[in-house]
Amino acid sequence: MKKVILGLASSIILASSLDAFSFKKDSLKLTFEGYKTDQFIATAGEFTDVTYNFSKDTKSLESYLSKAKIVVKPSSAFMGEGNDLITENITKVFFPTLLGKQDIQVNIQNVVVGDETGLISAKVSIGKESTIIPLRYTIDGKKFTAKGQLDLHNFKNASKALRALSDVAPGHGNISWSLVDLSFNAELE
Repeated sequence: MKKVILGLASSIILASSLDAFSFKKDSLKLTFEGYKTDQFIATAGEFTDVTYNFSKDTKSLESYLSKAKIVVKPSSAFMGEGNDLITENITKVFFPTLLGKQDIQVNIQNVVVGDETGLISAKVSIGKESTIIPLRYTIDGKKFTAKGQLDLHNFKNASKALRALSDVAPGHGNISWSLVDLSFNAELE
């Protein structure tokens, strides 16, 4: 009888751990892709200083992401090796014009869970201004990817910031687009 109870307890513990959901902390990555020139050419970067606060409730994806808060330091934008001038334009001209010294706040509002795919509603805030963007996510094995698109014109200083970026970056051909593709990637525990 004792072996049966221990076996049952082990099975319950194993089953509950299989349902657990969380991200490997060192795998979290927030990237973005902005567009320039009249040909809509992409320029990709990532934020290297991001604070993630997920729920301690790991019983499901929905409970883990529910009410998650993410704080992004815009000064940590990195446009890739050898792109020092682009990084400087983004961190010293674009972001200060767009948001001053404020951080970008992201709060998860809602999670719709499907079969290896779903939708996350994320509230992106700069100071007192905010907009909600949908992020479609997929899970492929242990890889989690959520993607969405932000229109910067939801923020009052967007036109001014885009103009300032175009003025300082001749490679933009006087056009910096307001659409920014966002991607959040992580590995599952």
